[in-house]
Parts: sequence; structure tokens; C-alpha cells
Amino acid sequence: MSAIIRDIFRVNTLSSFINSLATQSLYLGIARPEYWDTVSSNDVTIPIPDNTVASVNLDWEDMLALKKITISDAIAAIYKEMWQANVKYDTYRHDWNGSRPIVYNGPNIAPTLPTSIGDVKCVVITDTFGIYICLKQPIVNGIVQPSIYSPKTGTPVGSAGVVKTADGYYWKFIAVTSPADLVKFSSTYYHPIETVLTAPAPSDPYYPQWTSQVTSALFKGGIYTINVTSAGTGYHGNVAGVVTVTDSINDGNFKVIGNGIGLQYTVTYGASGSIMDVEITNPGHGYTYATITAVGGTGASFDIVYTPLTGLGVSPDRDIVARYMIIDTSLTGAEGNGVFTVSNDFRKLMLIINPYNFGTSTIATSAFLDASYTINVGVGLSAAAYPYDSIVTGSSSGAKGRIVDFNTVTGNIRIIRTSYENIGNIGSSNSFIVGETLNTNPGTGTASIVSITSPGVEKYSGDILYSEYRSPIFRSVSQTEDLKIIVKF
Repeated sequence: MSAIIRDIFRVNTLSSFINSLATQSLYLGIARPEYWDTVSSNDVTIPIPDNTVASVNLDWEDMLALKKITISDAIAAIYKEMWQANVKYDTYRHDWNGSRPIVYNGPNIAPTLPTSIGDVKCVVITDTFGIYICLKQPIVNGIVQPSIYSPKTGTPVGSAGVVKTADGYYWKFIAVTSPADLVKFSSTYYHPIETVLTAPAPSDPYYPQWTSQVTSALFKGGIYTINVTSAGTGYHGNVAGVVTVTDSINDGNFKVIGNGIGLQYTVTYGASGSIMDVEITNPGHGYTYATITAVGGTGASFDIVYTPLTGLGVSPDRDIVARYMIIDTSLTGAEGNGVFTVSNDFRKLMLIINPYNFGTSTIATSAFLDASYTINVGVGLSAAAYPYDSIVTGSSSGAKGRIVDFNTVTGNIRIIRTSYENIGNIGSSNSFIVGETLNTNPGTGTASIVSITSPGVEKYSGDILYSEYRSPIFRSVSQTEDLKIIVKF
């Protein structure tokens, strides 16, 4: 017995997840104000997150604050392959099944024997952020030649959105990136791509992509590429020439017969009637198989490349296997009216789906959620009384916590309670009590607790889908962090 999860499963799962953000509550969480190495007080070694219950529990312990992610903060993406001169690019094929070697020789080498079109370096992004897929390479004496000219310089071949550059490469325009999406989502290694679902205005940056998608729908199951694998001899009366074929089924010299219709092409014959090239001018539609019959000579052989019956370019994210998701959001100063601290650092980023409001089983929908307890100790104290990251202990309860920040104007101390300060603490399961003294170490604080406010989020609720551990990021009131999270499906 054998089975496979196909690329479309990953693409559909990604798309479904993004669409679900219209109804589900996904939050970005920041966490862990303390050092990674709490013994030596340093961050020299950043641990790798574990896929365990213990790791999830620790992530919740360290949680500081959460910000809601909206559907506009997420987009499908591909690996960012900017077009470069003098690189050999591979082509779109229907049969990248692990048996065909690549020719790509660029800086980010693809798998030697890719099993998915998503691993093939055949999709490039130009410097004007048009996205093209390579259909055909120039081959001289059996050797694929490098790309010299950007796809944006190509001239149209037929009416199917294919262009040919002066170096002999054929490219199909498949998508574009708007300036807004470029700024928000594009990163060093990943680039946004999406299918346009409704017709935009002609002035919209995505209008050219919409036009391409509509045009591509006319050629579902079209044949965009016929490669000559052996030129043969004796065709076309043994003389060179160029012949245009408008009826592929009934042409007397070069027939392509299959289960589709409409294919048109130009055949280039070389000296002694060799067949040098077949250039597609109309891909036709409905092809899943075909046979080529060349009359009058011997030895020629061909390789036909088939495209999806959904139409190559109709759904760009599907056609080039956009299996990455980019989530982009920013943290600006004391976001959420101070929910996000500007007096401490953090070392963890997380994605949490459907957490509850504190003390309930109701899924949270607020834009911001505080994960810390707020303990008020009155006004008139200096910052040195309760320094951030110091450990506070309730004089009666024995409960312990770690200070996130201390607002000397309001007298509010925000704390989280982790296993680090509570291991072996007899009061670890106790709660702080109004009226008890809140002692701190280090620090000079010995004030009485005036009031206690619970967090906004119920810890350990919902699911942590993603955890990223990193070097400390210290926040300040004038600082904005632009955060991009890349998830591979």
C-alpha cells in the first residue's frame, strides 16, 4: 500500500486557514522577559522549542501580552526567487516526480531531484515585482543556456500571456505584487502571492493579474510547450524554413492529435530538414494526452508538457504551490493602552488560536489581551522599589511572581507567575492577597497590596500553534517592531 499527500492539500489547507481568520480568533503573543539562562543570567544559547506538552505549558507561563491577528494580516507566499542574469532556470512541467534532475545553478539550489513543482526554481520575481513562470529554455548542443534577459523585457508570443526574451527563454506572466502588499509582506526569503477573486478597477495594481487569470481560463489544459528532444532529418523537403500550423489535427506535415482542441504552433526546420523548434502560438484547451506525427523525415522526437485542466495561471497560488503563510503585524509602543510593556524585553513569539477570556470558556475577540496580573501597591514609590524582572513574594500567601513592569504614577505592578520562581515554593499554588505585604528581591519594595486585577486571557486556553524563540527584544515607548512570521504548510 502506498499513498501521498498532494500539493493541493497543502495549498487548500493554507487558504482555508487564512479564510478562517474571518471567524476565528488568532493572536500573536509575546513572552519570556527573563534570560534564557537563568543561572548565569545570559542569552548566549537560544533553545529550540520542543513539540511537547511541557513546552506548551512553559510558553503559557512566560506569556506577557497578545494582539489579535486579522485576515488582512495573513497572505499566501512562495519562496522569493528574484530573477538574476546568467542563471539557468528550470521549467514548469507536469511530471516533476523525483526522477528528473534540475539544471538550476543559482544561489539557492533546489533539491537535486524535486518531487514537487513547489521545489523547482522555475518561478521568478522581476525587479518590478511581476511574477513569471518559465515554460521553455534555450538549448544549444544539448546544454541549457542561462537566462540573460528579465522576463519583463519579453515580447508576446500568441495571446495566452506568454513572452519570449531575446535569449530564447519563454515565460508566462502569472501574478503581480501591489506596493502595499510588497511593503507589508515581502521578506528576505519569502514573497506574497494570491489569486484575485473579483475584478478590480483598471487602476488597481492587481488588474493586470486579473486580466491574466481571465485569459488563462481560456486555455485550461493547454499545451504551452513542445520540446524537440531529437531533431531528426529529412522533414520539410530537406530544406530549412518556418511553417505556421493553425490546424494541429489535420496538418499534412506536423500533426498533434490528443483529447484537446485548438492547439496552434510554428515549426522551425533547419538544414537537411531537421526539426529545430516548435513554438506554441495558441495552447488550445482540454489536453491531458497527445501524439505528434511528423511526416517526411525520420528520427525526430518530442516532449509535450501538459498544464492543469484548471488553467495555468487561473489560480496563481495553486499553480505554483504557494505553501507558505506570511503573517505580518507590528507592535507600536505601549499598544492596547499599555497592554504591551515598554519597560521590559521579550524572547518568544507565539501564535495562539481561540484563547478564552479570563475565567470563562468564551473565545476572546478583543484586539489586545493582557496575560499578566496587575497588583496595585499605591503611589509614592520609586522605580527602584519594584524593578522589572525582580521576584515578588506575598508576605502571608507565600505566592511568588516575576515583575513585568511597574508604573510609579498609578502604583500598578504587572507580574507573571512561572515555574522558575515557584519551583519548591510552598505557596506556589496560592494567590496573592489584598492587604498582605509585597516583598521584592532585588528591590526595596515592602508595600501593602491595595488591589489585584486578573489577566485578560485565560492561560492554557485555546491552542499554541507556533512558537519562535529568539534573542531578547527590548521595547520602548518610541519603538515599533514589525514582526513577520513564516509558516510552511
